[in-house]
Amino acid sequence: MELLLIGIWFYFSIFCHEMGHFIAAKIVGFNPHFVKIGSGQRILDFKFLESKIEFCLIPSGGITYTSNLSLENLKPKLIFMYLAGPMMNGLLFIFIMVFGKYGNLFFNEYNPAAFLSVYELFLFTGNLLPYESNIYGRSHPTDGKQILDALTKTNEQFLQKKLGLARYTKNGDDAANEFFNNDLKTLHILYKAMAELQKRNFDQAMQLFEQILMNDHLIIRDQLYILDILVTFVIDHEQTQYLQKADKWSAQALSLASDIKTIQGTRGAILIELGRYSEGKEMLLPLTEEGNDLTDMAYSCCYIAKADHFLGNAHEIKYWLKKAAKTGTAQHILLKTQKQLNCFI
Repeated sequence: MELLLIGIWFYFSIFCHEMGHFIAAKIVGFNPHFVKIGSGQRILDFKFLESKIEFCLIPSGGITYTSNLSLENLKPKLIFMYLAGPMMNGLLFIFIMVFGKYGNLFFNEYNPAAFLSVYELFLFTGNLLPYESNIYGRSHPTDGKQILDALTKTNEQFLQKKLGLARYTKNGDDAANEFFNNDLKTLHILYKAMAELQKRNFDQAMQLFEQILMNDHLIIRDQLYILDILVTFVIDHEQTQYLQKADKWSAQALSLASDIKTIQGTRGAILIELGRYSEGKEMLLPLTEEGNDLTDMAYSCCYIAKADHFLGNAHEIKYWLKKAAKTGTAQHILLKTQKQLNCFI
């Protein structure tokens, strides 16, 4: 019974943490459109204040997706939103300390209240420490890391890091440009597209992203960003009906910036998805060398393993999967690849 109550509390704790972010986002005028509670298989979802709330099987981790429609006073708003999550854990700790029925709190190992109070204190402090953790197979900064970045970077630097824009910078000039020239109309379409993507409304998301690409004033960095999102969602979510479009998008991105490794990696992955295994493998091999971006390495290794599977190089598959695992990133792709190839490490 106590274990059941602890499990329920884990869900409740994550829910409160994410609701802290959610409510704070509402207060500062952001648009929290999707809240994920837990990890693994989805077991429940519902609508709340025009947002989707999703509960998953494993009561570990959570994330709140928001749309920020303006850079005005961005950093103070973000700091408030990031602080709100850990503050909820702090309030839960105080609640347990005040209202929990326990004796010898820190010495009775069989007392659930004692365990839960320490758990909430751990979450409170852990979320405020500035480091990056792995959630759902991807690297995510803690609330503390986000706050530190907001305090030490300009709006443009913070946004570029948050979105990973440096990966798509072809020259120094692009790095200095505001994201989509801070055009609110384009940004609104982008945030709406991202929201639809996160809610798995792929058709709507694709149409909105393509609408952005019709803008003749996009700099190369922003074009690459959108094109790579489109191709990556086809890969990550196995939307095979869009493979031919993904072929076109990745070829277009490569024509714009053939020297950017992330673009090379995405193109190589699509070639393998299209059955052009040798061609795709050849493009990906340079990205598996030390010194490359770890995410690029992980994706490349997984797709080379997939290519080797179809090329009949069975003895090479585990080597590439193990190399992907060593990067510690893109675990969702690694797990998916192992399942597809029925080869586990």
